[in-house]
Amino acid sequence: MSIKKHIQQTLLLAVSLILFGFQSNSVAQNVSVSATMDSTVIFIGGQIDLKLQLSQPDGLDLPFPLLTDTITKNIEIVRLSELDTLNRENGRLLIEQNLRITSFDSGLHYVPPIVFEQAGEKINQLVQTEAMALMVINPFEEVDPQKGIMDIKKPISTPFHLSELYKYLPWVLGIILLAGIVTFIILKYMGRDIPVKIFKKEVPVIPAHERALSELDKIKQEKLWQQNRIKEYYSSVTDTLRHYMEERFEIRAMEQTTDEIMDSLKEINFRDVKSSDNLKQILMTADLVKFAKHEPLPDEHDMSMINAYFFVNQTKIEEIKSLEEEKAAMLSKENEEAVTE
Repeated sequence: MSIKKHIQQTLLLAVSLILFGFQSNSVAQNVSVSATMDSTVIFIGGQIDLKLQLSQPDGLDLPFPLLTDTITKNIEIVRLSELDTLNRENGRLLIEQNLRITSFDSGLHYVPPIVFEQAGEKINQLVQTEAMALMVINPFEEVDPQKGIMDIKKPISTPFHLSELYKYLPWVLGIILLAGIVTFIILKYMGRDIPVKIFKKEVPVIPAHERALSELDKIKQEKLWQQNRIKEYYSSVTDTLRHYMEERFEIRAMEQTTDEIMDSLKEINFRDVKSSDNLKQILMTADLVKFAKHEPLPDEHDMSMINAYFFVNQTKIEEIKSLEEEKAAMLSKENEEAVTE
């Protein structure tokens, strides 16, 4: 080989080495790493995140350090996240990894720099993070082994205060109001009577036939038809009978016509067959008075009242009295007769 050719090869090798060194130095200057913690103070057994970041030019393959279960003997790694790569401007990449760390030893712990060894080997430069410190606080009382095992403290007994229920009062009132509204709607939809005497003193129940007979006595004493108030007379009599039939036979007599009422009573076995005929006579006469302007004779007025009394007395529910009650009634009757004599 000639001396000239040897010199050319030597110069070419030297230039290549210079260019490679320049490129390596340029790459090394463009790689940076960092480590940051969510907090520098935690309670013993608490957990925080330590974030590792690697900023590098696109196209380089620089591995992260292989961390397993500890950073130091006092700082443990609970979980490692996957690498997250973010594209940045000017052809650079930002690679991140989160480490969930904890410590069960109280005190101030030194976190040494985390070295990216394999990355450093590739770019011929030491790549590592800054050193940090972590303060671990023990919030519990110090345990003295000399005192032995202590019993678990019993629950503290605290007095009950009515004010503790105040916060629930709006909810309770709201539920009661809502239940009342729902009940009202259901009863209204089903056509039931709304109970309005919830907070009133309960009044003794008067049998339906007693109330009807008392009302007929009142109508008789008012002498309505004698005052030419015929329509009012028949309306009062028929309304009394309709109310009685609603309670006695549980039919909606107030809303039914005469024919519908008679159809509803067909399945009822009356003790006297004349009861149905008497009721029909009253209802039909009342219809003629109210709708056809019929003017009955005085005998018909009296007949309607007699038939009304007869219908109630023949269809009423007989009360079964005990022997003591019958005996008391008989003695009372005998005393009344003795006084009369």
